[in-house]
Amino acid sequence: MSETPPILEVVNLHKAFGPKAVLRGIDLTIETGLTTVIIGGSGSGKSVLLKHLIGLLEPDEGDVLFYGQAVRTMEAQELIKMRAKFGMLFQQGALFDSMSVLDNVAFPLREHRRGMAADEVRRLVTESLNTLDLYDVEHLFPAELSGGMKKRVGLARATILLPEIILYDEPTTGLDPIMITQVDDMIAATQRRLKVTSVVISHDMSSTFRIGQRIAMLHEGKIICYGTPDEVRRSEDPVVQRFITVSGTGPLQPLEAHP
Repeated sequence: MSETPPILEVVNLHKAFGPKAVLRGIDLTIETGLTTVIIGGSGSGKSVLLKHLIGLLEPDEGDVLFYGQAVRTMEAQELIKMRAKFGMLFQQGALFDSMSVLDNVAFPLREHRRGMAADEVRRLVTESLNTLDLYDVEHLFPAELSGGMKKRVGLARATILLPEIILYDEPTTGLDPIMITQVDDMIAATQRRLKVTSVVISHDMSSTFRIGQRIAMLHEGKIICYGTPDEVRRSEDPVVQRFITVSGTGPLQPLEAHP
């Protein structure tokens, strides 16, 4: 009996914008059910890689495989079905300013579950918000929410379809240390609750070592280090060690993402 292919696999991925080569042969397997954190400096290509994972960019060479199928060969309807299995939390939440919390969180349901009764939509939205300790906020608009509440509403929207994979694009950027810890806790709790595969883009090593079960470092368009947090800490690569040292990361204990 053949083994089930990994949920996501990146094979020899290349991408350039004009003369600038951003990704130069990425090979990376995203392990099912774990939280993988992709780290690297500003401009290292982390967000470009993330966009390839969900098929928003097409590689110049190489492939992203979703359960063994090349994303770039998918027809439009196949892409829509694949993307319905992804949730994504953007840096600032990316909520629609003109929509209420209810309509923001309901947006994926209305796109992918057309015809669902309004009462059922509201029930699912309220349930998703409540699991993130958000109560009676459906009528509010993004401008009325705190930064932390926006993150949680964004996560409620990202998980409303019960995705198999959640992508987080720099979820702690611009937050104070207390809020960073809260977001880390939220990511770990969501992974534990839904048993999803999570991919987090980050340059924050404290956060990375708290939530990451696998860590991949992107540098000059290539993955130069991949492994568990302990393996990454022990890496002898000078670029990896410098990145960790400059971040001032202490001996943090990882959050328990699995029982």
